[in-house]
Amino acid sequence: MKRRVFLKGVAGAALAAPFLSSLHEQEVKAQPAPAPRRMVIFYTHNGCLTNRWFPKIESGPLTAEHLAGTTLAGLTPFASKMLFPRGLKMFNSYAEIQTIDPHDQAMGSKLTCALINDDKSRYATSHSLDHEIAKQINPGGASPLVLSVGSASTNIKEVLSFSAPNTAFPAVVNPKTVYNQLTGLFGGGATTEGDHRVKRGESAIDLVREDLRSYQSLNMSKADQRRVSDWLDLLRSTEQKLTPAACNDATATANGVTASAVDAASSGGGFGGGLAKSFTAGGDMMMNLIALSMICDMNRSIILVYPGYVTFGWDGIQHDADHHGLSHRNGSFAVGGTCKNGVLDMIAEIDAWYASKYVRLVTLLDSIVEGDGTLLDNTATMWLPELADGNAHNTNNLPIVIAGSAGGYLKQGQVVNLEGRNLGTGNSEADCTGDDTSVGFGTGSNTGNVPINKLYVTLMNAVGCKAPGGGPVETWGQFDSRDAEAGITKPGEFTELKA
Repeated sequence: MKRRVFLKGVAGAALAAPFLSSLHEQEVKAQPAPAPRRMVIFYTHNGCLTNRWFPKIESGPLTAEHLAGTTLAGLTPFASKMLFPRGLKMFNSYAEIQTIDPHDQAMGSKLTCALINDDKSRYATSHSLDHEIAKQINPGGASPLVLSVGSASTNIKEVLSFSAPNTAFPAVVNPKTVYNQLTGLFGGGATTEGDHRVKRGESAIDLVREDLRSYQSLNMSKADQRRVSDWLDLLRSTEQKLTPAACNDATATANGVTASAVDAASSGGGFGGGLAKSFTAGGDMMMNLIALSMICDMNRSIILVYPGYVTFGWDGIQHDADHHGLSHRNGSFAVGGTCKNGVLDMIAEIDAWYASKYVRLVTLLDSIVEGDGTLLDNTATMWLPELADGNAHNTNNLPIVIAGSAGGYLKQGQVVNLEGRNLGTGNSEADCTGDDTSVGFGTGSNTGNVPINKLYVTLMNAVGCKAPGGGPVETWGQFDSRDAEAGITKPGEFTELKA
């Protein structure tokens, strides 16, 4: 319940309630509702330099030292809230089940764990994980919140979310669109004196203080005085259990979301000269809007996608080839060829930039109190990549990290080797070092072949999803091995990831 609605309803009844004994007994016994559990996916394209990305241990308790010197060094303050599930693979990798296009297969199958069409659209043949979670746990079963930056696209290379088989669910790219949806939750109707007082942080007791004083001055028995005092204590206790960050424009402003700030972040979007603003101010505003959406309980299934076919030219990075071409090591869409001069340093710059954005999101969600913890604590905030190594185009031994425990369901401060053998960190710098100037498309890891389906099942259970007949979720997707006809061969969740 939003604080403003609570205050308007409760303040008027504050005087009469002590004498409604049945109501009083119910309120005393009532417990605060648990905070919502959520899934947030931070999605990036083209893989990374895996040998620089992973922590320095493959299994066991995670410390800041294990992140120092890696791409994720910025996460060291949050080491105790990180979970690294190691050894995961997305099946339907190129030439394993289908042979269409490695990027198309990775996008269409990523959250569906299903085949993609071989027609021009190459869309998935099933709905995606975000829609299943939204249908089950979103208020009213509303659609997930899928966001991106840059220009809107329905091309499979930029579409991650599917509302139904063969039905793309394009991302929202304009922060104004999200902002306008949110302001309807706290900006509608005539402004009252009570609204102004709430924005100043006053309580329901403040709104009826004069009436209370007159009421308490009446000649009443000690028993009645005690009942009034008990009611006021109950009211204060209930208010203290409300979410500290209320769904109103004061909270929005405190989190950097104002009409003028949204306008500034929204201008110049697209893949023209405004791309830099879209990726920087626009992406940061999308994160602020994600936090505000969570505070207002507008959505519990959220995705933020950064497009993969862009040339970085902001925040001190100036490249002359797009990220996709750099991931090929040759600076182009071609396969093979000669390494582009300085290409590994350029990829490292991009990896570090995306890591800084994930750190920003984690920091933001952990700064907002909710219940006995923070928004981050009640959420599984996962960095999910399209590929492991962009040169190899592989989808095994995926670099994945989850911040937050989804309300205590997931382990924290751990690296968990799900395959049970030495995984390594891949071979991302096998080419383009020393005198080796030729590009080879076989530099990925041969380890890490545990189906990602089971991670999705674990996350579904973590946020409160149920199987069709009730009980915990057991399966997700059409297949979990290189044999698509075998279906799901390893049902259930990863108990190794549970707290």
